[in-house]
Amino acid sequence: MAAKLETLISFGAARLLLLLLTMTFAACGSSAKESPRKIALLAPFESQYREIGYNALYAVRMAFGDAAPTKAQLLAVDDGGTLASAVARIRALNMDPAVEAIIALGPAVTHPIAQMANDKPLIMIGNWGHDRADEDSLYASNRNLAKTGSGGDFHALGQALVLADDPASIQFESSGSLPDDAFRERYQHSALYAPAPNLLATLTYDITRMALTALMDDTRIVATEYQGLNGVIRFESGYWADGPLITYRYEGDRLVRISG
Repeated sequence: MAAKLETLISFGAARLLLLLLTMTFAACGSSAKESPRKIALLAPFESQYREIGYNALYAVRMAFGDAAPTKAQLLAVDDGGTLASAVARIRALNMDPAVEAIIALGPAVTHPIAQMANDKPLIMIGNWGHDRADEDSLYASNRNLAKTGSGGDFHALGQALVLADDPASIQFESSGSLPDDAFRERYQHSALYAPAPNLLATLTYDITRMALTALMDDTRIVATEYQGLNGVIRFESGYWADGPLITYRYEGDRLVRISG
């Protein structure tokens, strides 16, 4: 009788343990489904190119603030300043199932090796000398500009102007548009230490809004068409279809659009 009772207790304990495990896994599954979806901003924030990251950050924050109510979260990540660290950051983001897309700026995170380490939609903003190298990469640029590999958007950085012997001799092409007065004012009043928006600020804003729209509509970014500050943005074969090709130069310390 005692042996039988012990068997029943053991059987009951096993059933209870199984029930608890089932409830735990169910709770974990429910939590995962309800967890906020994320859009990552991967850019340099601490290296010599930290200007790229911080200019993008305030534009992305504005886009999140202007979007319709959403449970999406911004995840801003420093690329570490090297190709090796950028690859490591990308692989870490790949492991987070809540990350839906990565907005990438700067030479390290847009490098072909970094692109090929990624398995999520990676939207590259700016011409940093690298073309699209992976099927998951989307290049927010005119296709012809991307294929030149000129890295023209380095010239739009404040440090490029400071380091130039003759700023008037600098002329380059970009798909970014200079922000108008209204955007500039909103941008600089969006945070206490927000810098003046650079050439890529409006495009970074538009791409973020586009990514949020795709997320809220539960569609792929590559299948989304977005009407933004830079006109219609849609991707065709991984590039910005009909993306502008704009030529800039400096007049004194002011960047001026001269064609396109």
